[in-house]
Amino acid sequence: MKSNYIFVSLCLSAVTLADVFNPDPKIFPNWDKVKRFTPDQNTQMKKLGFFDLSPNKQHVVFSQSQYNNTSNKSTNSLYLIDLNSPGAAAELTEKSYTTSDSNPIWINEDIVAFLAVRGSPATNLFTVSVSSKTITQVTNFTNSIGGIVYNSAAKKIAFTSSVYQGKNMEESAAERKRIAGLSTSAVEYNQLLLTYWDTWIKKDKAQIFTITVDVSKNSLKLVDSPVNVVSKYNGQYGLEPSSFAFSADGQEIVFSAAIPNRDAGWSTEAGVFTTPSDGSAAPKRHNNEFKATASQVAYSPDTKYVAWLQMTVDGYGSDQNQVILLDLFTGKHSRLISDFDNSPSVLKFSSDSKHLYLVAGVEKDVALFKVNIETDQMTRLTKDGSVSSFAEISSEKLIINISTLQYPNSLYTIDVQGKADPKKVYFENDKALEGIWVSPTETFWFTGALNEKVQGLVLYPYGFDPSKKHPVAMLIHGGPHASWTDSWSYRWNGNLFANQGYIIVIINFHGGNNYGQNFTNSVLKNWGTHPYYDVINGFDYFLDNAKYSDSNNTVALGASYGGYMINWINGHTDRFRALVLHAAVFNTVAISYTTDTVGFMYVEQGEPLIPSERAVSEANSPEKFAANFKTPSLVTHGMLDYRVPLSEGIAAFNALQRVGVDSKFILFPDENHWIMKPGNSLKWHTEVFAWIGKYSNMTTWSW
Repeated sequence: MKSNYIFVSLCLSAVTLADVFNPDPKIFPNWDKVKRFTPDQNTQMKKLGFFDLSPNKQHVVFSQSQYNNTSNKSTNSLYLIDLNSPGAAAELTEKSYTTSDSNPIWINEDIVAFLAVRGSPATNLFTVSVSSKTITQVTNFTNSIGGIVYNSAAKKIAFTSSVYQGKNMEESAAERKRIAGLSTSAVEYNQLLLTYWDTWIKKDKAQIFTITVDVSKNSLKLVDSPVNVVSKYNGQYGLEPSSFAFSADGQEIVFSAAIPNRDAGWSTEAGVFTTPSDGSAAPKRHNNEFKATASQVAYSPDTKYVAWLQMTVDGYGSDQNQVILLDLFTGKHSRLISDFDNSPSVLKFSSDSKHLYLVAGVEKDVALFKVNIETDQMTRLTKDGSVSSFAEISSEKLIINISTLQYPNSLYTIDVQGKADPKKVYFENDKALEGIWVSPTETFWFTGALNEKVQGLVLYPYGFDPSKKHPVAMLIHGGPHASWTDSWSYRWNGNLFANQGYIIVIINFHGGNNYGQNFTNSVLKNWGTHPYYDVINGFDYFLDNAKYSDSNNTVALGASYGGYMINWINGHTDRFRALVLHAAVFNTVAISYTTDTVGFMYVEQGEPLIPSERAVSEANSPEKFAANFKTPSLVTHGMLDYRVPLSEGIAAFNALQRVGVDSKFILFPDENHWIMKPGNSLKWHTEVFAWIGKYSNMTTWSW
């Protein structure tokens, strides 16, 4: 990877071991004095949601959800942190199973606006007074709204709401009710997309609305009715913004949106538009020369620039995100940090408009960077962990939302110059994790496919003793254009598996998105080659060097593309005692016709309608090798998964049963591509742990 940036080391406190293959036993705890970390504890962690910094930069408001295993219900409420004296967060809205509060934003120093379901089925706008805790309902729409943004200069709030062509919000709610009352439930389509993730595409589309408000010291009132600022778009109806922001004066809105057309199934073209915030003119597109994905639009505070992330290869959703800067006065745009080989995912301007902050994955971490627009110099601001969001307190200080494999998402303030250690200001999960074993994150490198270096991650099991042999579980990431990062997960959490007594080995194989674009692109038309070489050779490299690993007692697990790799492994080796595959691709030709985004498979595996490309897809299909299946396999799948449709899981299970392999199929009727509901997660972990425990002779946790 090319490097043109300065590194300012801002590290979260963490335990690191000098040698992953020869760990010092003195570093590990007295196992009688620490407890195992279990799925029921993970599901009940407090989940930090959206946060916003107050206008005077002294307070942070955030949303937080928490699940209760006993009631099988969750709360979603708002909290407040005083940055001058951080401690336990103060409750701003009461925890309740009957309300759901989210997306808090500051209106002034006393008023926080937020979205909530309170008393009606639609999501509406509410406010809460920081001083009095008084909650006021601002809107009473029958059509739900989302994504609220406030501009104090224009006194406007922007939000999204799904409406039918030619209809306003209330008319759309009535139309939805009319359709629900028809004697037929049939839905007609004459172009793609049919589905997306877990939803059937409907004729109502998300649009940006603005509404003017009157703000006093402790109240916010509506002045007019919502205006659809996208409605004058002169292309096919359905321009749905994926990101948007106000100009500093509130007179314009910049947004990105996929271009609706008959090629939507295989085209990823998205436009970057500006439009008057009063809806008086049609949106103006600024990236006509690009025919691929655009996202993360931002307006500079001095109103001189618009910036966004731009891909250049149409149809390829894992192309590199380039940082594009548009000078609104000259109409010219330029690319920043062109020699940075990784792909940013979040972008914001600094308050002085002289810098851009961005988030990008680099190896095992998702780091925060600062880019000087004039010099194009890039400075890395964080080291370990994964940053998901941030806000600028001053030119010298930021607040970041970051997690690691050892700790869930939390808020820290950091010094941009690295003159002070990060300061934690969110302590909501400290007590829950006290006295619980979470392994430090260790890494190793080996020579993988294409004679290139590949990174592996290791977690140590509960009860680890380097003088003994321990079973090993390999976790395989999805994508394939993802990477396993130093971040917390409420689904595939490596420490949950480590606390069952397994050494956890993770290989960030070719195709991952944190090791340069060539590394990412290398698996196109090569799903079964380079990644398989990496995971097998990387696993062997670890087993050969880690004398505390039991090479005769290993299991492997994966989801999505990771599940594809599990199927591929089963057709090519019987070295593992047990396998687990969730939402797994089984037949690459079949899924090219049934997945929600068929163009993804055309780029990745070739288009089956073209004979030469079909041959590539067939060669990389686990189905071709299903007759070789020998390893006991647990198959799990969500019925609402339209990315890897249920038929893929059924097909894999049918093949396993037909060739006489011990196998089990678990269906989750109310889940999509992921196991999202806490109760289902507890069931999933119980079954997965029991399956691998059965074949590796381990006693595991159950719910």
